[in-house]
Amino acid sequence: MSGNKPDTIVKAIDDIKMEEVADSSDTVEPSTQTIIELLRHGELEGADIFRGSTDDQLTDIGWQQMVSTIDGKDGWDIIITSPLSSCREFAEVIAQEDEIDLEINEQFKEIDFGEWEDKTPSQIIKEDADLLEAWWQSPTRVTPPAGEDFYDFRARVLKAYKELLREYEGKRILLVTHSGVIRVILMSILGMQDNRLFSLNIDYANFSKIQIEIDDNKDFGSLIKHY
Repeated sequence: MSGNKPDTIVKAIDDIKMEEVADSSDTVEPSTQTIIELLRHGELEGADIFRGSTDDQLTDIGWQQMVSTIDGKDGWDIIITSPLSSCREFAEVIAQEDEIDLEINEQFKEIDFGEWEDKTPSQIIKEDADLLEAWWQSPTRVTPPAGEDFYDFRARVLKAYKELLREYEGKRILLVTHSGVIRVILMSILGMQDNRLFSLNIDYANFSKIQIEIDDNKDFGSLIKHY
């Protein structure tokens, strides 16, 4: 008796394999790549103060810092900005010049420093040096008087960030915002612990590029550029 399978059986097996391949390909969802480029505002008018909700203007140097950072960059599908003047005014100009849709999102505002707003560290030291020192040591666990709790701030930012990913999936986005917002997003992407908050240096007009792969309703982010 021959050990070879009859042609009819071979064909039947091949047909079953082809059906299995077709079925599996129907169930696999391709991943979608989204690019978000984070731009911090430039230098601001006024002294070196605690500035969260305080709405100061860009200096001429600050404006030029932002221009230099995005020089040669384009191709955004949408520009999203904090409502504060330091971010919004620059975003409005870029959106108008390049004919890009602009969205102002309140959730990407900086953390509110409460009673410390518009005050220098020296002024706060005179009022409560111990509290300021405690904040420097653990800014995620110590909240300025009447200020925004860090974990509430983080939840606000990350909720808006997740909504942004869903709404503009597969798009290239420019997000013009503040150092605290950028730190929260990057810490989430990089899996950093809260006590490493100030380990991320976010200078004026800092630029960070992140790439997000969205697969089966899960997002996987990676930091591509940061300077």
